Amino acid sequence: MSFLDLENQDSRAIAIVATSTFAICIAYYIWGTFSNGSSKQANKVKLNKKDKSAPLTLEGKIENVALRYENEFKPRIEKLIESYNKKNEKEVYERNYCNEMLLKLLIELDGIDLVDVEAERKKLLKQKRKDIIKVIQSELKTLDALN
Repeated sequence: MSFLDLENQDSRAIAIVATSTFAICIAYYIWGTFSNGSSKQANKVKLNKKDKSAPLTLEGKIENVALRYENEFKPRIEKLIESYNKKNEKEVYERNYCNEMLLKLLIELDGIDLVDVEAERKKLLKQKRKDIIKVIQSELKTLDALN
């Protein structure tokens, strides 16, 4: 065996190792891309299934605000009014918190767009919105009087 034969064998061995390493890297990359892609896609499908709740109608939006007022803030405000002491920091904080939350409810009601609604439905929606706005504004006046 001559020196040239050994050199050709070494070159072939290096070429085989390099090609095999390259092939393994490509296979790993492709496997990682497809396996991660499918799990990401599965996660997106799961998220989309959760997000597919029906959007609220205009009536539903107004009712949602009314219910949040009735269930969350009305009881808190009634409790606060019964024993309010402006020297008690916790009660002052609670009054300010309720005040801010009621203002947020008013802003939410202001954001309900009735421009493209037919006349009869628009009239009913405006009245519902107006009624809950009056109730919330009355509570805001009550909270302001506590100070």
